[in-house]
Amino acid sequence: MTDAPWILAIVAVFSYLFIHFFSKVINPQASAKNIIWASISFAIIVVLIFCMNILLLT
Repeated sequence: MTDAPWILAIVAVFSYLFIHFFSKVINPQASAKNIIWASISFAIIVVLIFCMNILLLT
């Protein structure tokens, strides 16, 4: 259970970077503000899902 914060931090960073680069590939003309908000929102959702999975599995 002590590794959970590290796992969640790594998952958050990877999910943020994934959506950030993915949205730049899909729509290069998108504003930076929208890309950042989409990346942050996706990272929060993924971290919540992983947090629920960690709580259910322990």
